Amino acid sequence: MKMMHALALAAALPAMAQSPAEFRFDAPVAVSGADALNRLTLPFEAYRDARPDLADLRLFNAQGEALPIAFAGEPAAVREEPRPVALPIFPISAQEARAVGQGALDVTVRSDASGTIVSVHGRPAGRPAPARTAAWLVDASAFKSPLRALTLAWDVHAGTEVAKVNVEASDDLRAWRGVAFQAPLMRLEQGEAKIEQPRVELGGTRAKYLRITGAPEAFMLTGVRAISDEVVTRAPRSTRAAVAQPGTKAGEYMFDLGARLPIEAVRVTLARNSVAPITLSVRDDAKQPWRTLTAATFYNLTREGATIESPAVEVARTPARHVRAQLDSRSPALGAAPGLEVQWRPAQVVFVARGAGPYRLAFGNRQAARSILSVNELIPGYEPQAEMKLAEARVGDVRANAAEESAWRSLMGDANPRKVVLWAILVVAVMVLAGMAWRLSRQMRDAPGAGK
Repeated sequence: MKMMHALALAAALPAMAQSPAEFRFDAPVAVSGADALNRLTLPFEAYRDARPDLADLRLFNAQGEALPIAFAGEPAAVREEPRPVALPIFPISAQEARAVGQGALDVTVRSDASGTIVSVHGRPAGRPAPARTAAWLVDASAFKSPLRALTLAWDVHAGTEVAKVNVEASDDLRAWRGVAFQAPLMRLEQGEAKIEQPRVELGGTRAKYLRITGAPEAFMLTGVRAISDEVVTRAPRSTRAAVAQPGTKAGEYMFDLGARLPIEAVRVTLARNSVAPITLSVRDDAKQPWRTLTAATFYNLTREGATIESPAVEVARTPARHVRAQLDSRSPALGAAPGLEVQWRPAQVVFVARGAGPYRLAFGNRQAARSILSVNELIPGYEPQAEMKLAEARVGDVRANAAEESAWRSLMGDANPRKVVLWAILVVAVMVLAGMAWRLSRQMRDAPGAGK
């Protein structure tokens, strides 16, 4: 019975690991301010040396007490509404406007090398053109983003408080396509009350030039501002570069990231003036099969004196350590081995800075039981993204636990401590049972009448 208790205790001790000395690696954590709740960003070494599920993460105070911790949620992307950009406009008379769409625009248009309009002059034929302006040519050639909408300014007077406009788009001033029809505009005032609707939706149109016409006839456009799509800024990512090693097949290259990283974007870097369709696959170790991550064409080209490189390819978050790049069999061999860059976002940990510092982040115990709360359990009255407002603690250099490393690893190498202890107890138990059996057999032989 005592032997069974010893086995159970030996199995439980590694899982109860709550002392800094029981973890192979640790790093100092410096907090700012006196707030009890803090957050930190995990260092690269945590992905290299902790368990794959990061369940062996711990934070300790100066007294060696384990602190409550939780993983922070996903940081929300920052969405920023861009400022409207004023576009140059050129009025077109009624006679000139009638020629639009009939094979040619009856105006003289001068533009520079970039396509920007520098002047517009009418070419009246026959009788003079009426003075009324019936259309406006808008130069959007310098606006490189998709046109999500326009905000229009017009001369508001009796009869033009409510108007409707048509917007057409072109890249060459010859072929036009409609992008907005009978779009309503409104500007009404009564006393201090005001109702305005100056916006015309274009749905992400790309065009160098726009043509705007409006109704009623008295409508007079005075200004145009372009609005692009909102700017979405992702949470910051870390970048890890890896050097290629030749694979066993032609056009195959192998990369070791040095840790099992949660990959979110990947880019293959090539020698100058190279284009290569490549399939990328990932796995954690040599015992696992390869899993396709993505396939894309990567490039590095010099054009008009500028270097153009392929951007990183976004992928669904995939934890992996090893990456294989396989060149398409139809593509000629690369002049030089490619490089690899992966983007990944380290997890953030929220913790309660209880007790005195300095605090230490610890990891590297394969048998440690998971001791991580959910973030809504850790933060009272939790609201989404509340953890992102907490002060961020700084993690110092990661170091190996010298005592644990030298004492155990010099003796046992990479042997699992829990298994070694269990095997040792099992061997002792077998020896004890063998001794007991031997003594019992002798007692049976020596008993009176045993040979009769």
